[in-house]
Amino acid sequence: MTDPTASLPQEFVEKEGIVYFETLFAVGDKTYKEVTEVNREEFVESLSYITPYPKSSMASPPDALEIYEKAIDEGYDEILYLAVSPNITNMIAPARIAAKKVKDKIKVTIFPTGLMGPSQGAMVYSAMKLFNKGKSVDEVLSYLDSIKENIHTAGFSADFNTLYRTGRVKKGVKISVISTVMKLKPLFEINLDIGVVGIGGGLGYGSAIKKVTTNLREKAQSDVTYDLFLLDAMAPEKSKKLEKSIKNVIPINEVHFWQLPTMIIWAVGKGAAIATIAPTMSDE
Repeated sequence: MTDPTASLPQEFVEKEGIVYFETLFAVGDKTYKEVTEVNREEFVESLSYITPYPKSSMASPPDALEIYEKAIDEGYDEILYLAVSPNITNMIAPARIAAKKVKDKIKVTIFPTGLMGPSQGAMVYSAMKLFNKGKSVDEVLSYLDSIKENIHTAGFSADFNTLYRTGRVKKGVKISVISTVMKLKPLFEINLDIGVVGIGGGLGYGSAIKKVTTNLREKAQSDVTYDLFLLDAMAPEKSKKLEKSIKNVIPINEVHFWQLPTMIIWAVGKGAAIATIAPTMSDE
């Protein structure tokens, strides 16, 4: 069990039996679950004009309870929830409330990853690899604790428009004119226990790609080989360029191309691209 911000491919989710604890979107006077009730492509296309801008909200204890009861009915005796950091959004709270109601029927282990987005997704991906090798929950959590400070994510948005509409950046005449004229691409990184943090801007896509690459290269350990996770909001050409740039400066083993989920696109906008590096797991 994890959050949709983990950005996992749907085929991987279905193959590994992962369940999403879905966040909610309020669009006008209606509320929708992020994954099962929102068409990603239609939602993304609507972000440039929809008014008022959609708002996000947490799931409720009954939503978590529904997941737990389904697992019980299917014969599971334990659920591991690899959760987004509570400092970012407190999805853990309703999950814990619901867990108390089923404590005599199923064990629910809630692990705050301290991360979100593809950083969180890289942890879930590693966890499933270990479970498929027969590792226990304790062994998996020990490994995740050992790597989470060495998982790094950085990316860029196409422009400031989405940031204005979410309220993450206050729109002013000066910054609006400068960002438009200079074609600034907002840069950001995902930090442990903090979430998305702005790190300036790039003068066009070429500059943004170079700065994202430099950001990750400076954080990567020289003696570690990494897996690379590339995600975009309907901009696959940006992911390919990031791949080429990053592989020139960081030792990369596996490369994964995923799609950004609706929640992250809601925050960073269409045309965004994100890169995550996570330590390659040994074959032991």
